[in-house]
Amino acid sequence: MLKFFRNAVVIFFSVLISLTSTAQLTYNITVNGPNQSPMAGVEIVLVETSTFVRTVYKTNPQGKLALVLNESDGKKWMMNVGEMYNYTILELSPGATASGSATVSYDVARWNRQNELPVDRNTIELEDIPQRIASNAMPGAGEELVELLVVSKGGRPFFGTPVNMTSYALGVSYSTTTDEHGVARFMLPLNEKFQIDLDGEDDFSFHDTGSKSAINRITLFYEKINFKEEENADGYLEQTFLEVPKPVSNRVMVVLNIIGGPNDGIEEDLYLQTDYSSKKYYAKTNSEGKAVFLLPKKKTYHLSFNFQKDAGVVDLSKFFGIGYSVLTFRYNPDPRLQFPENYLPTKNDVKSYDINNYVTQRYPDTPDEELVNVHVKWGNAKINSGSLEALLELGFSIKEPTNKQAISKPLNIAFVLDKSGSMSGPNIDLLKSAMLDFISKLRPEDRVSIVFFDTEAVLAYGEVNINKPHLEDVIRAVQADGGTNIYEGLKMGYEVVEKNKLSNSVNRVILLTDGYCQNPVDLTVDLSKNYFNKGISVSTIGVGSAYNQALLTLLSQYSGGLVHQAVESEGISIALEKEFESLLYPIASDLRVKVTYNDRVIYKTLFGIPEKSNSDHTVVFELPKVFSSLNQMALMKFKIENPDRDIDKNKIKIETTYFDEIKQQEISIVKETNLEWTDETDAEMIQDAYMKNIYSMAVINQAYKVIADYCDSKNYTAAKALINETLKSLKVINGEKYSEDLIPLIEELKQTLIYLDRVIMKQ
Repeated sequence: MLKFFRNAVVIFFSVLISLTSTAQLTYNITVNGPNQSPMAGVEIVLVETSTFVRTVYKTNPQGKLALVLNESDGKKWMMNVGEMYNYTILELSPGATASGSATVSYDVARWNRQNELPVDRNTIELEDIPQRIASNAMPGAGEELVELLVVSKGGRPFFGTPVNMTSYALGVSYSTTTDEHGVARFMLPLNEKFQIDLDGEDDFSFHDTGSKSAINRITLFYEKINFKEEENADGYLEQTFLEVPKPVSNRVMVVLNIIGGPNDGIEEDLYLQTDYSSKKYYAKTNSEGKAVFLLPKKKTYHLSFNFQKDAGVVDLSKFFGIGYSVLTFRYNPDPRLQFPENYLPTKNDVKSYDINNYVTQRYPDTPDEELVNVHVKWGNAKINSGSLEALLELGFSIKEPTNKQAISKPLNIAFVLDKSGSMSGPNIDLLKSAMLDFISKLRPEDRVSIVFFDTEAVLAYGEVNINKPHLEDVIRAVQADGGTNIYEGLKMGYEVVEKNKLSNSVNRVILLTDGYCQNPVDLTVDLSKNYFNKGISVSTIGVGSAYNQALLTLLSQYSGGLVHQAVESEGISIALEKEFESLLYPIASDLRVKVTYNDRVIYKTLFGIPEKSNSDHTVVFELPKVFSSLNQMALMKFKIENPDRDIDKNKIKIETTYFDEIKQQEISIVKETNLEWTDETDAEMIQDAYMKNIYSMAVINQAYKVIADYCDSKNYTAAKALINETLKSLKVINGEKYSEDLIPLIEELKQTLIYLDRVIMKQ
């Protein structure tokens, strides 16, 4: 049957008329402006969500548009109404013939407010301010009295129902309960945005106070549900229905049919995680492989099983009014979860975190005239007779050139973007935002293609000339679902870049993914080598921590592209900004650093940038791509031999050379540094908390390399001992005051311990 979800103010949708071999939807739209006056010439844009074919229509002088959509044109469309983007989804099922109509009140400001990205309440602190406002109260200066009437569709008031008005900007949540008439009263400050939370459901609606004192009365239609919802020991909400469940105005009834899995869908554990929220739900399928949930609308949920994460997406973001959804998902157990002991770190697949993704401080500019600035700092320059090691920080920052345009070349790039189910939520939302920002900076001479991939790949935009509105609509229309077929996505990206090559263009594929390739790594690398030899480079952006880091690093470094890590969703924007700068404004190249040390201060390890060579008391590393937003560090660890008061006479020399693309000449920067003696007994290797955090990540990276070697040689006991030693070292470095960045990395180390125990028990 035709599935249709709407956001219109007034809408009529007919009953199914007939079943034929070809589905068809006749859909009539009326767009009204202020005072309900018809709006002529409003663009109605449809983007088919599997092929990304874009079609543009316009309303007639009466503000009307008649659409006839056939199954041959597609199955599912995202619809924009003027600047009210992603207004609704039109979806057909085979054989369904139906008609519908919608009247749209064109109010872009309200639409944008209604569709602001949610805020994860778990990440902020809100002060609870109880409200007890009398029924005869009047607003004072700078206040608005808001009266919320909470009633059923039949007009029955709800007494004693908790209601909150929450302001993220103020960091407060005003709370009260409805009276015997179903009214909740609030005295609120003017000119503020508020989310209305009703009966424990966040963001049920919203209200923004005005600029003048007033009384504002709002009616909320609500239905109580006859069921129990209790949190289990694992923090999941379990629902027990006291009568046959049914959809109501505030909750969508979702029936999940599960196929496959260890028990062929029967009595399987189901987990739903809400995007932008800490709320999560649990149920077990029955003997028919079904599970029923009553879920808050306007949200998106990730479905996982015991042995498969992100198995699918339950998208209720477009549900308004009464909602009912039946979805079928296939349970394909992930062997990495079902048999984790078989997926311990190995030399060919070792986990490594890029410490530069955690560099939040900006290195200051220096007063000299050069573009590249080198900053030298010891973790603690002072040592004593008990000091065994020292840590040297080398920071590189780039001044903003005044004549960027002189060095820029036309771009010929293909974005190969993961839209699998695991990208749903903050990842896909921030990807859209970052891509829209990227598109806004493109120039007429650039060539940009968009390839999306999940289980399959699709060329969503392959035009030679840039049409920014078209590109933007394609980006807005993408929805996350399906698997992770990196191979097909890359293949399509390479082909379109080769097709659009210019003699003087920068030719690059930008791959973004949060998962593992379904094809063997060797197959993907062999495919890529052919295009590397044709001058097409690859930059990679790994999102989260569950992607194939070895593959992405190999692709980028082999071709000369950049490697980015976006451990948190916010890192996507940062990665794309860096990529844009490197593509458009490569202000310097071939940056080479040579560090010369002595017999008293002996080099041990380099963190943050790969080592190029190490011999004759010198260490060399390189940064081939240098661009205006670069802000990068390297940490060098030294062993101290027989420290004494003469240690300051032993200099360490840092020579940095690079080619200035603007001056078209090679530049050299030479700096020296040394350690200093102190009679103090307490001389930590690192004093600064920020550097302790960065160094801790480097220690974890180093540990994983050795753990991988132990696992390859099946010395699991030694691997386990090393993890325990690493955890103790991290406590010594940080004093157990771990940053938010470190906590998930430490938890992952502890999880590896559990896997090792499983293997040892089987030996």
